[in-house]
Amino acid sequence: MSQPDSKNHNMMKWMGIAMVACCALPIAVSLFLGGGLGVWFGRSIQQPTSNQSTNQPLSANQSTNQPQSKAVNVSLEKAVNWQANNHVHGLTVSRDNPNIIYVASHNGLLQRSETGEWFWIGKERADYMGFTADPINSDRFYSSGHPHTGGNLGFQISENQGQDWKQISMPGVDFHAIAIAPTNPNIFYGWPASGAQGLHTSTDGGKTWTKPRTIGLGDAPFDLAVDPRNPEHLFATTRSGIYESTNSGNNWTLVPNTREAPVISLALQKDGNSTVMYGYRFLKSTPGIYRSNDDGKTWKKLWTETNRVVVKLAIAPSNPQIFYIVNDNNAVFQSQDSGETWKEVK
Repeated sequence: MSQPDSKNHNMMKWMGIAMVACCALPIAVSLFLGGGLGVWFGRSIQQPTSNQSTNQPLSANQSTNQPQSKAVNVSLEKAVNWQANNHVHGLTVSRDNPNIIYVASHNGLLQRSETGEWFWIGKERADYMGFTADPINSDRFYSSGHPHTGGNLGFQISENQGQDWKQISMPGVDFHAIAIAPTNPNIFYGWPASGAQGLHTSTDGGKTWTKPRTIGLGDAPFDLAVDPRNPEHLFATTRSGIYESTNSGNNWTLVPNTREAPVISLALQKDGNSTVMYGYRFLKSTPGIYRSNDDGKTWKKLWTETNRVVVKLAIAPSNPQIFYIVNDNNAVFQSQDSGETWKEVK
């Protein structure tokens, strides 16, 4: 895939950031003339839509630890031209098969099958935000967002791969970013865009939520990611750089050298006794997919021919060399060598 010329490439980057803002985060961007491309991410302003408490208990019949059936029946409907008039909010790879992916979109949840076919999952065509897969149970998904009738979905769970959903907490809230701790699936971090404000955490599978102090993190994140080796260690990608917390979101510090090249999408991978970062860096000269072995302080360029802004990046749990990305034009790419080379999958 060839690189577009400089003028068109800069315009694509401008359009890409604007697409990230659509239904994801209220981000304002400006294009400066004469002196090259200057990107400034406007400060997010969040207005709560209700006085909802952040501590919402579950009723007895809403436990997240329900027995799992041996077979999951999922109704699938062919998704023809799903990319049109749509945009992506979430991406995950099946725990059981690295050739199956799930895409949470503005118009509903999609599955790309092993044979390369696209399907809508279930009957609900909600705008799924904060879409997250359970790191242990391959049938269990979490999400927030908006139903097609309007309003907010709160924090909800599916026990059958997105076929059916039920709200388990935080009614009236819309989480735009949700992250689950790989080593402890009861620990969640979430950032709402409406219905509540600021970082929220849960240590009981999303039944109840509290707000950490969140000292040092002033911007709403594009993405949240939890260290696969430590559930108290997490990262937030923002317009002003990557921020890091080592105490469950109470205190945050800016990762050096990330302010000038904000990361839009981020994925973390355990590699022996260390954690490796992969992310789309909005670097002025060469935006693209990069790798960091030192918690974001330095980066190695992997692939820059994305043509558009990469809004989501996911790694296959069963095969750490298989990666997927989705760009802001809804094009999906796969890498089978840990991000070194890529091909588009239809």
